[in-house]
Amino acid sequence: MNNINIKASVLSKGMQQIVGVVERKQTMPILSHILLDCSGNKLTLTATDLEVQLSCTIQDVKSNGDFSTTIPGRKSFEIIKSLGEQEVELLISESTVKITSSNSSFKLQALSANEFPLFDATGTDTTFAVKQKEIKTLFNKTQFAMAQQDVRFYLNGLLLEISPNTLVSVGTDGHRLAKSKISIERSKISDSSYILPRKAVQEIQRIINEQGESKIALSDNRAVFEIGNTTLVTKLIDGSFPDYTRVIPDNTTINILLDVGKIKPALHRVSILANEKFKGVRVDLNDDVLNVSSENPEQEQATEAISVDKTGASLSVGFNVSYLIEAISACQGEMVSLGLNDENSSALITDPSDPESKYVVMPMRL
Repeated sequence: MNNINIKASVLSKGMQQIVGVVERKQTMPILSHILLDCSGNKLTLTATDLEVQLSCTIQDVKSNGDFSTTIPGRKSFEIIKSLGEQEVELLISESTVKITSSNSSFKLQALSANEFPLFDATGTDTTFAVKQKEIKTLFNKTQFAMAQQDVRFYLNGLLLEISPNTLVSVGTDGHRLAKSKISIERSKISDSSYILPRKAVQEIQRIINEQGESKIALSDNRAVFEIGNTTLVTKLIDGSFPDYTRVIPDNTTINILLDVGKIKPALHRVSILANEKFKGVRVDLNDDVLNVSSENPEQEQATEAISVDKTGASLSVGFNVSYLIEAISACQGEMVSLGLNDENSSALITDPSDPESKYVVMPMRL
């Protein structure tokens, strides 16, 4: 019988890094389990949903030998987390794992480690490093525009475009688009593009701690992100991302500079009475006044007037208010620029303090 002695808080922290991909309802029982692999004084915890695999390595573990087993993921995490700072011992037999502390004892069913489906993370084409804080910010600026369960499966993810010294991220659901760019210290790199699935993007954002670097390795069908002591391996979406450059307006004839502290609360208030299904608001520009308004099938109405610099233009166009709010929220400056051409053209939202990010929202009929 093998055993591990470890502080519950240390084990809980490691399990928390990976338990996000352990689904509660599984067609394969092994996917509800976490793989424990003890080698030397290292304990590696691994979880997968067959799309994303997460591994976390804990150093300086006390054990009586090398072994591999599995343990029910969610149950064991809740148990370990509840034990706080206590010292715990894991006793591993062929079919069970027993967790004991000074006053508690839990016996869990184990499955064979040989059944656990591990990804092959070898054979990468492109590798580079980027600061964790930068990748987190890049994804925050673009991930909200990804589609959810769209039949166009390639939209259910985030496009990563890599070129010398540059990493571009693009998300779109066909109704709005978010694009942002950061610099990377890698000049000798080939132009390439990859589509990360939504689940991988969300898990990367969850495990990043904004300190240190993240090592990224990409191939035709796999991406590997090394973040601290945690490694994420994900399948990539196989498909052709649409040519997003055609969607972003080259220029806009009407450009309105807006105070985020005024336009965002105004949109939130007007959204309260918007049609719950379509979330439409009307944007009316009359020279130096921007009106945002909404109404619903109950004939209820809301209107907000915002003073702007003279534009010499008048325009009336409808948008999904949630799309406007999310795009403005992704901008980190105090001001945003709303670029418009006519009633049938998309809006271009930019942050004057961040020229590398652009947000496009298509108009809607109201």
